Amino acid sequence: MKIENLTVRARLRSPWESIDLGTALARQYWLPLFLVWLLPAALVLAPLAWLLPEHPGWSLFAVWWFKPVFDRLPLFMISRVLFGMPVSAPTALKQFFKQNRRDWLAWITLRRLNPTRSFDMPVTVLEQSSGAARSARIGLLHRKHASAATWLTLTGIHLEGFFLIAAFILIYLFIPEQVAANIDWLPTLRGDTLALEWASNVLYLFIMAAVAPFYIVCGFCLYIGRRIELEGWDIEIQFRDLAERHQRKQQPRQHGIAGGSGTVSILLFFALAFGSLTPAPEVKADSLETPQQAQQHIDEILAAEDFHRMEQINGWRLKEWESKEQKIPEWLIKFIEWLFNRSLDTDDASDSNWGAAIARLIEILLWVGVIAGLIYLGWRHHDKILERLRWRYKPKPKIAAPETLFGLDIRQSSLPDDVCAEVQRLWQAGEKRASLGLLYRATLSHLIEDFQFHFGDHLTESECARLVHRRQREPREGLPPVTAPLSRFVQQLTADWQQLAYAHRNPVDARINALCQEWQEVFRNDC
Repeated sequence: MKIENLTVRARLRSPWESIDLGTALARQYWLPLFLVWLLPAALVLAPLAWLLPEHPGWSLFAVWWFKPVFDRLPLFMISRVLFGMPVSAPTALKQFFKQNRRDWLAWITLRRLNPTRSFDMPVTVLEQSSGAARSARIGLLHRKHASAATWLTLTGIHLEGFFLIAAFILIYLFIPEQVAANIDWLPTLRGDTLALEWASNVLYLFIMAAVAPFYIVCGFCLYIGRRIELEGWDIEIQFRDLAERHQRKQQPRQHGIAGGSGTVSILLFFALAFGSLTPAPEVKADSLETPQQAQQHIDEILAAEDFHRMEQINGWRLKEWESKEQKIPEWLIKFIEWLFNRSLDTDDASDSNWGAAIARLIEILLWVGVIAGLIYLGWRHHDKILERLRWRYKPKPKIAAPETLFGLDIRQSSLPDDVCAEVQRLWQAGEKRASLGLLYRATLSHLIEDFQFHFGDHLTESECARLVHRRQREPREGLPPVTAPLSRFVQQLTADWQQLAYAHRNPVDARINALCQEWQEVFRNDC
């Protein structure tokens, strides 16, 4: 494989970033990976169903046990995709026996329950390593990312279980209630129904095939991330890019030098001729080494202990926390010294003196509690206290009432003298939006002028109605109270206006008459 053909960015990634990358790749190429896992597994389950029709559990267990054999084709496909050489599903299926030629027996016996299977499989399938070389390679890879690979395996197991339970629940939801009520579920739960068990086996086979691409590709991306970290692929790719840019810059310069190559050749010829006439300096033979001696010297250096030192330490230890010593405040130390100096005699440390010190401390705490309680009560009832003391507040600047809200003119001057009569006239004339809009903006105008509501442009109709209802439930001092009929009327009028303005649903005629009557009652306006 050529790392310059890598289709993803070569950079250092944390284990969880590598798993995220694997999830994205698995989503993109899920269907072919699903097929190359499912078809061989189905070809194994089919003859087992024919040979062991009375033992569906053993057949499914055999397929589950041979998972490492089925995992190799998806791994082969995604490795080719990652290095820019994608292969189709039929082509990958033709490689089934070739990819399972190495260490297949070990993977279904000794290594079958390996929790880092997805992380270790590329060493066998892609690097073609076995024996001591494989063990050394696995030991190097496991120094990091082994924990993430184990969690990946546990996550895959739980996902398969969750999907199986969800599939059963979904199937049950599609059964009509009349049919489900007449089904005897006890034989089904005991496993006495072979047909249902075989259907469950087929369903679980599809679930395993659906989860397998994510498990395999995420483990492979963990492996690639570890190799990038160990072998510095990101650095090598950067150097390759620098070399290519340098080569592109040198090409125009070489074309310019080619024109003067004849002159350079003549000058080089005279320089060599002149150099041959001058005596060469004497060279001592013992100062040079033959290639054999140089190679022997290199081998001795490489065989030294510095190049073959390996140390592996396993064990648990406490994390070294940075201790941050917090100094006791100086004022607290002085306060404690003063407290004990008042209660204890330095020459006589009897029990009575200790009791006096404790009593003194309790007295101080009680005084602190009393002072804190007085401060809280003063803050809680400061409005009433200031009112009793007749302190006058500085009047707040009056906020200017808005002229328009929601595109409606709410000025008092824009309203007719008889609002209800005008509303009914517009309604009978067929101008239903203008009629209800007039009643709604008259309501907003009265709420602002008479009840001192501050409706801003950032509020919606529903938020304005909630403000009216909130003041009805929680009256505020210094502001006119809102009665329950007024709050209820504003809620109903707002709902009718929204239905007309946004849903284009007109209220009935009787509704308009009722709204006008309520408007006159709540605002006490003789129309």
